[in-house]
Amino acid sequence: MTTAHQLLEIALPVPLPRTFSYRHTPGDGREAVPGDLAVVPFGRRREVVGLVTAARELPVGTTTVEGAALRDVKLILPPEYSLGPLRLELARWMAGYYALPLGEVVPLFHPPAPGTRARPRKKKAEPAYPDLDPAAIELTPAQAAPIARSDALLERGEFGALLLHGVTGSGKTEVYLAVIAAAVARGRGAIYLLPEIALTPQTLARIKLRFGDQVAAIHSGLSAGERCRVHEGAARGEIKVVVGPRSALFAPVRDLGVIVVDEEHDSSYKQDEKPRYHARHTALVRGRLARAVVILGSATPDLETMVRAREGRYALFGLPERQGCGLPPVEVVDMRGTGVREGFTDTLLTAMAAELENHRQVLLFYNRRGFARVMQCSQCGETSLCPNCDIAVTLHLRPRRLLCHYCGHTARVPATCPACGGDAFLPAGGGTEKIELNLQAHFPEARILRLDHDTTRRRGSYRRILTAFAGHKADILVGTQMVAKGHHFPEVGLVGVLAADDGLAMPDFRAAERSFQLLTQVAGRAGRTGPGKVIFQTWRPEDPVIQAAAAHDMERFLELELPVRKALGYPPYRRLLRLGLLGRRQGATLAAAEALAGVLRDQLQGPAVTILGPAPGVFERLQDRYRFQILVKGDLTLRQKAWLATCLADLKAAYKGLEAYLDVDPVMVF
Repeated sequence: MTTAHQLLEIALPVPLPRTFSYRHTPGDGREAVPGDLAVVPFGRRREVVGLVTAARELPVGTTTVEGAALRDVKLILPPEYSLGPLRLELARWMAGYYALPLGEVVPLFHPPAPGTRARPRKKKAEPAYPDLDPAAIELTPAQAAPIARSDALLERGEFGALLLHGVTGSGKTEVYLAVIAAAVARGRGAIYLLPEIALTPQTLARIKLRFGDQVAAIHSGLSAGERCRVHEGAARGEIKVVVGPRSALFAPVRDLGVIVVDEEHDSSYKQDEKPRYHARHTALVRGRLARAVVILGSATPDLETMVRAREGRYALFGLPERQGCGLPPVEVVDMRGTGVREGFTDTLLTAMAAELENHRQVLLFYNRRGFARVMQCSQCGETSLCPNCDIAVTLHLRPRRLLCHYCGHTARVPATCPACGGDAFLPAGGGTEKIELNLQAHFPEARILRLDHDTTRRRGSYRRILTAFAGHKADILVGTQMVAKGHHFPEVGLVGVLAADDGLAMPDFRAAERSFQLLTQVAGRAGRTGPGKVIFQTWRPEDPVIQAAAAHDMERFLELELPVRKALGYPPYRRLLRLGLLGRRQGATLAAAEALAGVLRDQLQGPAVTILGPAPGVFERLQDRYRFQILVKGDLTLRQKAWLATCLADLKAAYKGLEAYLDVDPVMVF
């Protein structure tokens, strides 16, 4: 008996808005259906994973379609890797909303090298975290309200979105876990999203106390085999709760009932490379498709989320009180004329000494890595610049080198000025590496840890540093914004912010919002189980953003910022879209940007749509590419966004070497 063939249309991860035809012989008796993943040859590549979008019977003996020779499918991946109807619909939505070929979103829905077997490993003992005993927790009425609302939605099998606006330490995590427990009790699954891998170990430990082996983490720090194991376990229903950063959103959790987006304001939820999706928005769409409850939680909600909750699109629940103790008082220290020694005011040094004397921990936040921001000649003014970027290189001591934080260029530290030959080519400014060394001089007996990009390169380093500090095996933790994100350190009595105004001058309409969020979040690490204090060192003590953060007052900040956004026509009142153009030749790149802007003004500009630019990026040249951008304000239809994507493709064809991309709902515009 002759085996029937199938003609499959397959979307491949290539920048072409079309599918490709392949022939499939169901040798194992399993016919392919839309949503399946297929391994196929493409061009010179022997194996590419694509998505089956359509399947029909192919007459026996057919070898061509529309004059093109058919190539054979190598493998249809097992059912655990099929997207199924709901995730297939989500993929189609993402492709339309973000104006991408369907195939380019497919890699989000499967682990790298799907089907890889995980190597057997010795089971590691989970790190012990303090204050994680669920039996000791009593829910407050404020916590009970969102839990009851979620439970009712789960009972009816309805979609619902909730914003949980709770101050730091108010018990948001307990709400999440109670809602997940209600879903699991009904046989449904859950996804728990975190903005950073650094938060995963502590959160995973808390969730495993509740749900045991039904929980697993998935993130880029795992091997391909480990990620496949979690993926397959979730698809089979063995894993009920998947925890991780934005990539965990696409895990094939069966009968998904709850999606938690913790620290929903965090910019890490927006992917800054293709496909440029936002996990918060995508989580809401996946929740709607699955008839699941979506909980957005934060002490400092994104302004767009807050306005939508006020409009009634999300149910708003507040947790205004910190559990166990009040919010820590914040002292704003004016750095002008007070005598700053190596980054520290006397006020901060005195407070640190008192905390260490009382065997309490100190957390210091400084959002600059390295030892010195720049090398500069005090005789001629020459600075050390990156040859590939319009930015100074940073001095690092371990290893000793000059490093560009944008392109990775490294160079030896010169002994003399390369311009004038003078011997006064010296470091200026500071970073976390310098702060760490200065701390050792001020507090030689203190145990100091540093958490930044440089200390977390090795696998497991996040876990090692955070576990050590949480277990009071260090006295001081100094770091970049990594230290501000949702960590629970019960013994931290003092938080010091070395330059509270550092982010206010960024040329981005969200600069004030980001600064308020970051300051409020890092302040919330202090005094979670006892007395605490926060010190903001700043050159701008009277700035209303700093004053609002010092008062832990979100409402005051909203009253300041929302009228400005509305007057200027920025989100949350108008949508934003960014078109970025990059090229090695400045003139040609600018010409392409101006040509594109002209077309956009002809076709889109009107009462509902505004075109801004082109304008150079703040750093006009990065990674040896000149950067220009065009902003589009207004609501565009899917058809208009698809047309924009076509315009960019035409532009790249017309200007050799040009790179161009479309960023829908950008979180940064500089």
